[in-house]
Amino acid sequence: MFVATTQLRRFLLCVFFWLLTQRGTCGAYHEEGRYPCAFIDTVNITGSYSMGSNMNGSYLHNWTVIPRELVTPYDFVIENGIRVPAVRHLRACVCRLRPCVRFCCPAGQFYQLETRRCVDHPEVPGHSHMTVQLQNGTQLHQELGTWFSVHVESPCDHMRAVTKDSEYLHWTLHENGSITHREHHFTKHYCFTPLLFGNSNWSWQPLACEPEKLHFVLGVREWTYAICLLICIISLFIVLMVHLTCSDMRNSFYGVAVKAYMICVIFGYALLAHLTLHDPANLSSAACRIIPSFALLFLVLSFYILSFISFKLYLSFHGVVLTKLMFWLILIPIVIIAIGWSFYVGFSYHGAKLVLGGDTCWFDPRNWTVMIYFFAPIFIACAISCFFYILTLIRISEEPDIDSEKSFESLERNRLKSFWKFFSYTALIWFIYICSFAVNYYREERSHLNYAVCLCTAFHGFAALYALVGKNQQIQNFLRRIEDNNDEDTGENSVHMYIY
Repeated sequence: MFVATTQLRRFLLCVFFWLLTQRGTCGAYHEEGRYPCAFIDTVNITGSYSMGSNMNGSYLHNWTVIPRELVTPYDFVIENGIRVPAVRHLRACVCRLRPCVRFCCPAGQFYQLETRRCVDHPEVPGHSHMTVQLQNGTQLHQELGTWFSVHVESPCDHMRAVTKDSEYLHWTLHENGSITHREHHFTKHYCFTPLLFGNSNWSWQPLACEPEKLHFVLGVREWTYAICLLICIISLFIVLMVHLTCSDMRNSFYGVAVKAYMICVIFGYALLAHLTLHDPANLSSAACRIIPSFALLFLVLSFYILSFISFKLYLSFHGVVLTKLMFWLILIPIVIIAIGWSFYVGFSYHGAKLVLGGDTCWFDPRNWTVMIYFFAPIFIACAISCFFYILTLIRISEEPDIDSEKSFESLERNRLKSFWKFFSYTALIWFIYICSFAVNYYREERSHLNYAVCLCTAFHGFAALYALVGKNQQIQNFLRRIEDNNDEDTGENSVHMYIY
């Protein structure tokens, strides 16, 4: 018993000391995981000479001694403001030792704006003075290296030269590494490179990152889009009123679903029109998040309501009847999921920027966030609708021809045809939306396809009038009864007037 107790104590002591060593290891790793400076102030020193314990683990890089506390392992890099995973490597905060002056390319090269890369010589012939300028660049690197840390790297892909009236500016380089010219001031996101000055002279000029902010524009394209949204809203409102007044559609699953869809699209398009016509600078940060989040909620939810209708039509041909209460029981959990999704998107980041609530209070057209967070859920809803539509067609093909006496099945067939006409028009319209985004993304500017988007938006409302009112048998019978009653009332009034 005593021997067993002694062995147990030894075992616990071993475990205790092992935990202490692991704590020390974890602490050391935690220290390495801290980043003592911004990524743009670091350089890759992988392969540089380590001076060992004699110099407290310092590194020698470009004849500069870098203390160990300014060296950190990184498993990512920052490209155009976005964190990208990379092979684990060492980076040093060289700009903490001395202020950094930044060059786009190594000595002997210059940055070509057309190809967005460093080249050894200009591809335009007749500029022999460029060779002398590049040789002066080597000397310039050496001279500035006396007072500054020379940082060679372009801070982003989209660089531009800052000009005024097509003329380059005269910049002042300050002791902290920043450059200024009157109202222009750059601290880090710039780099120097030789640029053509006049016809034959070259001058060292700073290139700056293209402004990330999208300026608000309220021009012909924006007004056209807003007007088309208004036309669509009016058309959908007419469809909503007709379905509200039709007694046969008022309490059915199909009628309630169509009305819920119209309400969602009306609110979603109204919020988009508001965002189109209002400068984000005049909106609060909260409004710039909440308004697009609700627009996302209503528009995405509308497509899942269409999938409910497709599911209901499929069950109708199996003899299953769904009531209005069942619609709300199915809709409530989907609404909760859609609300959670919209708020998740509203508080998500793409790189260092919010997905919603940025320059336009909507998705940034310069990245693919709109495809991931907006069009992808819509595509899933459309796929669900198409799946049930195919199953419905298979079910119909397996049945014998429906007799005219079977009014219920005949009514469901009419609903199926009118609904899928509207769904086809809607899917085509949103496909054009996606194509417009893709073209604008790859061209990096807006195209005339945006006017097609405007027209398609107005056509969405007309398609609802045509398919859900004009091709729906119940709605047409209801409108005919109203017209007949009006004719009878007019006839009675005429008779009374004739008698008197």
